[in-house]
Amino acid sequence: MRASALGVAAAVLAGAVIFGVGAMSIDGTGGYSGLSPRFLPTLVAVGLAACGTLLAAQAMRSKEQPASEQSDAAGSKTAPTAAQSPLRNLAWVVSGLVLHLVTIGHIGFVAASVVLMVCVARGYGSQRTLRDACVALALALPVWLVFSRVIGVSLPLCPVLGL
Repeated sequence: MRASALGVAAAVLAGAVIFGVGAMSIDGTGGYSGLSPRFLPTLVAVGLAACGTLLAAQAMRSKEQPASEQSDAAGSKTAPTAAQSPLRNLAWVVSGLVLHLVTIGHIGFVAASVVLMVCVARGYGSQRTLRDACVALALALPVWLVFSRVIGVSLPLCPVLGL
């Protein structure tokens, strides 16, 4: 478990480096409200670096047994399950992000966000897909309404249907 936790921390730190390098390549002139176009990517890079550092520190201090040697309440050893596999869980989250990126222009913001949130919930161990989809819809639809109706940012509702 310690090695996989360190792997996740390294992946998060690598993401921080990628965002940081990307932020430096953005032209700093322009923007509005006194904020540079580099502000949010830099903020994400700093946040990822902080999370990656905390994850690495936690993994280094962890004294947990390896997943293959964990025991249940009765003291008998149990085999690791899919819910205990950090890399598989990370794959669900990354897959959700990639699917969101690829599908938002085709199926719209709300549907792509539902797919993203269901994948993230599965990555965190949820087995209740229908419930997760309903909660995701209840979160994504108001966000779309605020962006499209209040703020005036045009997010596609469902491009396939012309909405």
